[in-house]
Amino acid sequence: MENEFITNLKELLKQEDLLSISKEVGQLKVNFDDWLLKSEGQQQVATLKAEEEGVELEQIDFSIIKTAFNDLFLKFKASKKQQLDLKNKLELENLKLKNNLIKELKELVENEENIGTAFNGYNSIQDTWKKIGDIPRDKRDNVQKDYSRLRELFFHNITIYKELKENDYKRNTQLKEKIIIELQTLRNECDSIRELEKKLRLFQDEWEDVGPVQKEQWEGLKMSYWEVVRSIYDKINKHYEQHRASQQENLKKKQAILIELQVFLESNPTINTQKEWQKCTQKVLDFQASWKKVGFAPKKDNDAIWKEFRGLCDSFFTLKKDFFKERDNKDKEARDAKKALIDKANALKSSEDWKDASHALIQLQKQWKTLKGAGRYEKKLWEEFRGACDYFFTHKEDSAKAMDKELTKNLKDKQAFILTIKERVIAAEEDIKGIIADFQELGNVPSNQYNQLLSDFNKALQVQLTKSNMSPEAADLIMFKSKIQGLSSSHDASANYQREKKALRMKITDLENELIKAETNMGYFSVSKGAEKLFAQVNEKNDKIKKDISLLKRKLKLIPNE
Repeated sequence: MENEFITNLKELLKQEDLLSISKEVGQLKVNFDDWLLKSEGQQQVATLKAEEEGVELEQIDFSIIKTAFNDLFLKFKASKKQQLDLKNKLELENLKLKNNLIKELKELVENEENIGTAFNGYNSIQDTWKKIGDIPRDKRDNVQKDYSRLRELFFHNITIYKELKENDYKRNTQLKEKIIIELQTLRNECDSIRELEKKLRLFQDEWEDVGPVQKEQWEGLKMSYWEVVRSIYDKINKHYEQHRASQQENLKKKQAILIELQVFLESNPTINTQKEWQKCTQKVLDFQASWKKVGFAPKKDNDAIWKEFRGLCDSFFTLKKDFFKERDNKDKEARDAKKALIDKANALKSSEDWKDASHALIQLQKQWKTLKGAGRYEKKLWEEFRGACDYFFTHKEDSAKAMDKELTKNLKDKQAFILTIKERVIAAEEDIKGIIADFQELGNVPSNQYNQLLSDFNKALQVQLTKSNMSPEAADLIMFKSKIQGLSSSHDASANYQREKKALRMKITDLENELIKAETNMGYFSVSKGAEKLFAQVNEKNDKIKKDISLLKRKLKLIPNE
């Protein structure tokens, strides 16, 4: 497993000069550690969130990444140490060589009287000196001063300088003045210490390569040169001193954060609720955020204190993970039961069977209240369950509003239609059927307005029927058919049919009882002239009752069997 930090470190390891990239690799290590801490923390948070949502989250094994990076880092350290050891060894060898050259130059200055031999010897020493690499930094200044002093003696003691052209002295003076100016610019504008050290060595080498100047100008140039060189060395040394002081200050800050974290964890040895865990987790994350803001501490201390800090954080998040795992196991039964209710609610939420679905959802809500809490998943499960219920009841309400609007319109249309009945001519049963059909086509009306509307319709129709040539019985049957057809469009047609049947049967029973009673009473009448007249009246009444019973039975047959 590889990431950008490992890739970057591999690329850096390909460079030959590992010492020049030491700081860059060190910063890469700090960035990697910060990234690793953040990534592990984010994965822990993401894992908890995934567990809350009931989903599986693929885990990244950061130990593999860490091991791969640290193996490369250890390889870098080993290689760097080899180069550093070699560099130190070479610098010591170079120091020894330069000291020997200084001895040779001193011998040449003090004892060689032949100008040609002396000059050849000097050139040989100078060429060899240039070829020798760096020496230990703490020795560089003194060695350079000794060498420069002897070179000064050499050039001043060699009479050949008297024959050098004045323009050579002038040119050398200009070159040295230019180097001094460039050193001053370097001192004032360069903020990179590594770049400052590198360019300083180059300018010093360039200074030494420039030939002699007039003796009366040399002291001033030399003083200016060494003044700016020393000031640059002072700037370099000050930087390292400040860097060490800053690292010590960072170490103190990290120690303070570590102590605060220890005190906080010790003051919360047992955490028993989800709310407490959330509060403590945020506090630990705040400590981690504060830690990241602190810069690098001395290396010998930084690794140790980081391991201690990370160990405390890991212990805390392990306890948290174990707590929620145990709690989740305890809450599983309630969680599964509530998920089952959610599935049922989701299956019902799009139903348009408003009555049955409403009843079923209300029963599910009652069942929900009987179940115990599902722990940290309770809020999420409740929101999902309530969402399904709200979806259904919102659509039910919207549908009811639309239906009410349509029913209100139909009511107005039917009321207007009733007013037009008086203009219709009724000559046959088909005319009545046509009026009834037109009335029915106008749709349903609000149930609380239905009976009054039907009564108004029947009255208007009855008025027109009285104007026709139909018999009262035929008109009565037509009116009843109209009524039954009107009931068919009501919200509860079946119940209305049953009420009509019940009312008709009760009337039939009352009339039959009345008929039986009348026939029974006739047996008590004596045969006389006055009794015959009474018999005739009773028989006439009985015949009417029989016609009424027959008409009621015909009406009863007109009602659908539902």
